[in-house]
Amino acid sequence: MIANRASAAVQTKPRFLPYGDAARVLGTIAVVLAHVCDTVQYGIPGLSINAPLHFNACNFFNSASRWAVPIYIMLSGSLLLDPARAEAPEKFYSKRLARLGIPILFWTTFFMLFTQYYLKPHGVTGELNLWRDLIMGKPYAHLHFIFRIAGLYAFTPMFRIFLKHASQPMVTLTVILCLGFASANSIVDGFTGTEESAFLRFVPFIGYYFAGYLLRDKKLSKRALIGCWCLAIGSILLLAGGTTLLVDTFGEKPLYPSKGYLLYDFVSPVRIAMGISVWLIFVNTFDEKWMASPFSKFISKWLAPATLGIYLVHPLFRELLSVNGFDASLQHFFKDWYVKPYILLGIPLITAMVYLPSVIFTHIVMRIPFVQKIVM
Repeated sequence: MIANRASAAVQTKPRFLPYGDAARVLGTIAVVLAHVCDTVQYGIPGLSINAPLHFNACNFFNSASRWAVPIYIMLSGSLLLDPARAEAPEKFYSKRLARLGIPILFWTTFFMLFTQYYLKPHGVTGELNLWRDLIMGKPYAHLHFIFRIAGLYAFTPMFRIFLKHASQPMVTLTVILCLGFASANSIVDGFTGTEESAFLRFVPFIGYYFAGYLLRDKKLSKRALIGCWCLAIGSILLLAGGTTLLVDTFGEKPLYPSKGYLLYDFVSPVRIAMGISVWLIFVNTFDEKWMASPFSKFISKWLAPATLGIYLVHPLFRELLSVNGFDASLQHFFKDWYVKPYILLGIPLITAMVYLPSVIFTHIVMRIPFVQKIVM
């Protein structure tokens, strides 16, 4: 019984998970990589990506990074859903509000103003409806995540009570049903062009949230781990190849929810398989031995604590590079490395040019009293 294991000890803080920092850091890099690909894949002002190489390169890198958001959600579930956490609901809510409330308010306001007064004059935004996007829980594309995690936090005390009394088979069935229904709904949304509002964006992620707790200590045999690697790689290839086929059939516009990008959705069947297989790889690869390595200590000290800030701020540096990059001095650099034959090198290069300033910015802000609350 999960309840028996959970109640063996009383906790006031999350358990330490050896793979947690690696998941945070590699997941953030994967998110930045995906968003860099989005810029080319979905069109940059003044540039054409008619060459199949451009789309295919971006689609492959994008597909290879699509495990990141499911991993974030599963990591949150593995840490916060433990019913052994001796924490009253009011204390939990006050802590989570302090952690998410200020970032939600600040970055929502910031990116809405940034879109209106910087991107719109550059012709980047297309049809602009900021207030509708806010109601839909995506005042800027990447901010959907913080609205989803806020919804999961709202129900975490109730989820803990369920886990305290549920058997492991029941929790497993819950994960299967939640992800199964979410995946079916995702397919319907792709064909109908519908999506959840800000108030329900968290619902499709409940399955991932529970799966993180269910599988947080899952140890695999060497053969099973190889199987997870095969499933992860196969999922990437299927996601990339399937998306190419769907886009060729149904077109690139609109973006998700659409038939062309049906497989890109967070809870498409392919991404569910990818997310769970990559999660199990993390659990079984980054262990206590890994924690003793110098690189592990580096990312635990410098990169992992900045994860939230990097996630929140990186689109700013992406947009500053891409928009200004086609005005003057950076124009030839971007054309040569970002969307010309060097694109296979250009995508990782531009990713580094977005990621590193985001790290530096976040660490600077983390050291400023009061202001630090917008990134941590």
